[in-house]
Amino acid sequence: MSDLRELLARTLAAEGALVEAIEPYGLEIMAPPHLQHALGLPEWSRVGFGPELPSGAARVSFDSDWAGRLERMLGERGRWAYAFVQRSLGSPPDHDVEKVIRRDFVLQNATFRLVRDEETRTRYLLLVFHITASSDEKREEIVFLCINESNTALADHMARPLLSHVQSEDHSEGELASPAHDSPARQIGAVAASLLVPKIRSQFEPFLAGMERRMARDLERLHVYHSDLRREIARRHSERSHKGGSDDALKAEQMRLEAIEREYHAKVADLRRKYAMRIEIRFLQALRADVPVRRAHLTVLRRKGSRRTHLDWNPMARRLDHLLCESCWTVPRIYCVCDESLHWVCSSCLSPCPSCARESCRACNPVQCPRCSHRWRTDDEKPL
Repeated sequence: MSDLRELLARTLAAEGALVEAIEPYGLEIMAPPHLQHALGLPEWSRVGFGPELPSGAARVSFDSDWAGRLERMLGERGRWAYAFVQRSLGSPPDHDVEKVIRRDFVLQNATFRLVRDEETRTRYLLLVFHITASSDEKREEIVFLCINESNTALADHMARPLLSHVQSEDHSEGELASPAHDSPARQIGAVAASLLVPKIRSQFEPFLAGMERRMARDLERLHVYHSDLRREIARRHSERSHKGGSDDALKAEQMRLEAIEREYHAKVADLRRKYAMRIEIRFLQALRADVPVRRAHLTVLRRKGSRRTHLDWNPMARRLDHLLCESCWTVPRIYCVCDESLHWVCSSCLSPCPSCARESCRACNPVQCPRCSHRWRTDDEKPL
């Protein structure tokens, strides 16, 4: 609760309010007229954040409407920021650069040559989203996407260090500012479309696994119940047929069988609707940061072909940024390189065609196999 109190105090003080901390876990607020109107506050008020409230204080929590009030008051302010990290945070010794790359950039069917490495700067784009997944249960998560803009490598390990840097008060003049013109808004659509869905699948995997287990359990119960009903009616129908029952009775039993079949399929459809996953994505903030890095220039070699790229080792996180599979936009443990265009992809995206068994690169041929025209399953068809 101390973090929430500090956030509210700093926000109100920046808007011109007089704010004083009181115990236990409270704030005393003297609000100017524009804050009174925007937040629905009297001129003088008290708010509390802990289990015990100061005298006369209203409770503020993450579940209250205060988050919505502050968002309406701030509008678009605070959604975009630019940070310039001036200080050098160190780098690995020269002889360790290639060792780090060989450990983290593993090629299955190709090799690489280190051309040179250098100290330089690059820009990272950090996007923050609020994700709500709703099914029979509801789950909310904050999802970070951090992209190295120089080579579109994924650098999610930079999210926490960058946020800690921005939240600290130790900034040089001009180091942290709102961008006047260099807004990353144009890039959000492309970045989110390619990376956000795999990221959501990964972050919500435990939630999805639990939902699938509950759905499988309910489907099994439904199947057992209707199978027992169907067997019982089928048994009676068989006995009456052997005993020479009337046509009307046999017809009634047959209609019951058909009714059970229809009811079963209707119940299955209800269950699928119940467990269907609905994803709501809301963009929160973006930060563009200019950071010193150690850059390794590589030549990737596959048979007679070669392709140039670079990888950045970031001193803030002390890790190497990860190149993405150029087809499904995930981070492979082991990279494969295709023969046609030397795309680096995961093993699934350079696998044999299910129809003709010929190996095909999904980055070169995103829709169908070039040899037999078998259509791949697209990302839009994959369930979250």
